[in-house]
Amino acid sequence: MLNKDSIALLQSVTNITNSVLISYPITTITNESKDVLGNIDFSKVDPVGWEEFGIFDLNSFLGAVGILEEPTLTLSNTSLVAADINSSISFVVSDVSTMEDFTTDPENITTTCEADSVVEVKIDNNLIAKIRKGVSVFKNLEDLFIVKEGSDIFLRTGNKESFARTNNSYQIKLEADVVSGPDFEITLLVNNFLSLPAMDYTMKVKYNSEYDLHRVTMENAIYQFVLSLVV
Repeated sequence: MLNKDSIALLQSVTNITNSVLISYPITTITNESKDVLGNIDFSKVDPVGWEEFGIFDLNSFLGAVGILEEPTLTLSNTSLVAADINSSISFVVSDVSTMEDFTTDPENITTTCEADSVVEVKIDNNLIAKIRKGVSVFKNLEDLFIVKEGSDIFLRTGNKESFARTNNSYQIKLEADVVSGPDFEITLLVNNFLSLPAMDYTMKVKYNSEYDLHRVTMENAIYQFVLSLVV
């Protein structure tokens, strides 16, 4: 259970959460404010399943496992035992019933991701690095605007609540694969966007005309993320 690739996936989400109910094949995570929801598909990196268990302090668990060289992990009663040739570590796991605040039904995320998109655009790790650099250059930027102007799509940093939000901003024009529907400007918390694992994604904007509601997802073969909008 939990081969080195699975452990690497857990390491990649520590910027989102430190408490995870680890299920196979799909583990669902959420940040503390529940404005980032994600599905991790462990079957893409690990063909062997495991019994569901909770880790309340993920960073401590990963730090403990990191002491060992190529550890083998075994779930035993209330403990997860990690062992290599010369040493072992026993880590107490959390009861599934205590982890409800740190998970949700994965179908809630899948249903959103499967809805029709009005915008689909590739967001690679290099572009995310540029946004991170732009945010670091212009201090105190809290928001990331996704802007549709005709067939053009832009990402723009700024502050939604500022009257001068066009100042000290960073903008990137994107090449969209899918563009339809009316123009819009929607807002994400930039820290939520930058908390995602450093990988390539397809960013999709969904629109429900009945409720005049946009949703934003970030997806690839392993992850499905739903990011809440700033309203």
